[in-house]
Amino acid sequence: MREFADTSDATPPMFYTWRNIRWMLELNADGTPAGELVDLAVPDEQARRNGRRELVPNLQRSGTKPQPMLGCDDVKNALGWTDTPRAGQSVAAKDLARAQRCHDDFVAMVEDWAHAEQNDRGAQALHAFLLSGEPDKMSRPPKYASSDLVAFRVDGEFVHLSPGAQHYWAQIALQRKTSGANGLCLVCAQHAQLIDTFPQQVTAGLIPAIGVDPDNRSKNKPQPNPVTPTSINKESMGFELTTQLTHSPICVHCAEGSVAALDLLLRGRDHSRRIGDTALAWWLLNSEPGDIAPIQLVFEPDNAAIDALLADVPNAQAPEPRQLVKAAGTIIDSPRSGRPPGEVDTRVFCAAALSANKTRLILRDWIDVPLPAAQQAVVKWFKHLSVQDPTTGSIRRFSLYRLVLACGRWSRQTNSYLPMGEPAADRPLWAQRDLLTAALHAGPLPPSLGQHLLRRLRADRRLDGQRHALLKLLLARTFHPDREIQVTLDDTDNTPAYLSGRLFAVLESLQYTATRLDNKAKKLNSTLADRYLSAASTSPARVMPELLRGSQAHLKKLRSRNRDGLATHYVKQRDELSGRIKPVPMALGLAEQCAWFNGYADQRNHFFVAAVARGQQQEPDSEVPELPDNPTDTTSN
Repeated sequence: MREFADTSDATPPMFYTWRNIRWMLELNADGTPAGELVDLAVPDEQARRNGRRELVPNLQRSGTKPQPMLGCDDVKNALGWTDTPRAGQSVAAKDLARAQRCHDDFVAMVEDWAHAEQNDRGAQALHAFLLSGEPDKMSRPPKYASSDLVAFRVDGEFVHLSPGAQHYWAQIALQRKTSGANGLCLVCAQHAQLIDTFPQQVTAGLIPAIGVDPDNRSKNKPQPNPVTPTSINKESMGFELTTQLTHSPICVHCAEGSVAALDLLLRGRDHSRRIGDTALAWWLLNSEPGDIAPIQLVFEPDNAAIDALLADVPNAQAPEPRQLVKAAGTIIDSPRSGRPPGEVDTRVFCAAALSANKTRLILRDWIDVPLPAAQQAVVKWFKHLSVQDPTTGSIRRFSLYRLVLACGRWSRQTNSYLPMGEPAADRPLWAQRDLLTAALHAGPLPPSLGQHLLRRLRADRRLDGQRHALLKLLLARTFHPDREIQVTLDDTDNTPAYLSGRLFAVLESLQYTATRLDNKAKKLNSTLADRYLSAASTSPARVMPELLRGSQAHLKKLRSRNRDGLATHYVKQRDELSGRIKPVPMALGLAEQCAWFNGYADQRNHFFVAAVARGQQQEPDSEVPELPDNPTDTTSN
């Protein structure tokens, strides 16, 4: 993160951060106010309802002693005002004394700043304003809070952003946060001035609290807090019962740069996403213009970019350490040997998965790998979860958000999944974290996700593209990592579970076709899936004989309507599949149940693609493989 901060042009100046300024006061060069306080909040605009977002001085405040910020601080420090008392009440004496003490410290710091920076017009004007007693003479707005941020401008420029202000504020920050000792920094391995505590915190709300779904709309949800990367404020927390960062030496630039970089990354959609109670931030080092982090495709699939990545690294493997050392050796020996050096791809993909425990940072996951290795992980991800689009026969890929959404409850009233944060959605946070971990590391998913998915499939009787993709991902990563799971129907798969699912889909299609012979608009009161899906997917031997006997009546109806060719087609499919199931499973385990649903979905997709190709529809409207609910559903994200 320190290296990213050093190479990024968007990183704010040292000891500055982005915050909402609520009030602004324009000053003349002699320190007299050029008007009243201006309210920068725009209630009708979401981005500005709390004020204008600007760079402001920022340090983590701790203890009871006032610690003012330079040139831009809250109303209590900058103007010495307390909160407006309620009607019929007066301000408590202790609140008045606290506000006066904070304001005196703010005035003293501005006075020192004005003496140190004689040529800074903003410092001189603000100093004159404070010494004139104008804060007590100004009219107070009807609605303000002592915690609102107020800034001052001279000649249209904020006084706290001048070069002199930035230089002086850096000196103040070093005095407050450093230990006064120099030592070897564990981050950059350089001798530099060490810190006692981190100068800044990550802005509140950027890192979600552990175990709390940020999308939950409950009014009792805890308020977010600023987060500190490392905090040792109790003897019991530190090595040898010492507080602060005595045994974890970190220099000022690494501490400031890492927090500034993390704050910047978590604010941008190009570098971060939130999955449940986890925030993921990623970045590239030593990258070239135009390079994108491959993990971004996991959140926003782009078929053209994914196809290009698949073609570029079809069998690429991350370089082994021995290969990197050998390549680096050719570079070192090149001047001596006269041979051209080998090529070393120094691009690095980094990512951090974070949560918060009140004000402390929890590092859930960390990735620091060569960029080709990250690209290969994304290639495997899309290979394992690609499914066939039943309407076009093309390959369909889903975003991680769509997969997470499909882990929740399906609502037949709204014909959609219940939204994120809905208490009745039955969408566990651990499932969201496990999907994110699998995408980052190309590792297996826990079997518990398969159990949850199967439970939702039976309860909702909904098997669409997203859930089909989750089934294939579970089979490829967890249950059968040594076997290649096909995107489309795999006629070479002779496992009893897969064949049983296919056979169930054939019998279901036969029932539907026979029922709609006389009336194309007729809907079944109860389909095979409604009555037998749960039993057939757990114990095929219990219900399959009954289903096979029932299929005879449907075949008889086809023949009675002079549809002998169609009846023969179904008989061939039914007899072929039932003959290949040896024996019919009495009970299916977790992996076999996932294979059963995968076979069921593959066979249904196969039927539907063939029907679309013939310009016919052979499946019932409520049971066909998922047709798009709206135009945006036809995309791959």
